[in-house]
Amino acid sequence: MSDANTNPNMYSTREKKASRSVTYWTLAWGLSIPLGCAIAMFLPLSKAFLSILALSIYLGVGFVAIRAHKRWLEKLDEMQRKIQLEAMAIALGTLWLAFGGLLILHSAKVIYIGFWEVSLLPALAGLGMAIGNVVGARRHR
Repeated sequence: MSDANTNPNMYSTREKKASRSVTYWTLAWGLSIPLGCAIAMFLPLSKAFLSILALSIYLGVGFVAIRAHKRWLEKLDEMQRKIQLEAMAIALGTLWLAFGGLLILHSAKVIYIGFWEVSLLPALAGLGMAIGNVVGARRHR
């Protein structure tokens, strides 16, 4: 943080670089899901091998994306960090509420949880994060 006080332009450059990195890794993580599904479904190799390969790629990209998020949060100033952490809490809470509700309704045989419903959960988490960012930015102006 002391570097940010001595040279604001350097801090801005570091923050932009970290923001680009987290954006690219998040997109790669999101794209690794349909790519993994396509690999497992369409390549004419052993399904077990392809499933393990697709899962390994997904987990590897996911761990790197998580590290990129951690580094990005470290580069933000205190207010931006607070906004992002609150947005992440809203996204996580939204995801838990939706998934828990789906599981309860599925257990009661009110609905059937299929691939389509589960595939919408990451989009719901992203929407919760976006809403949390907007609300947090307005509140902390």
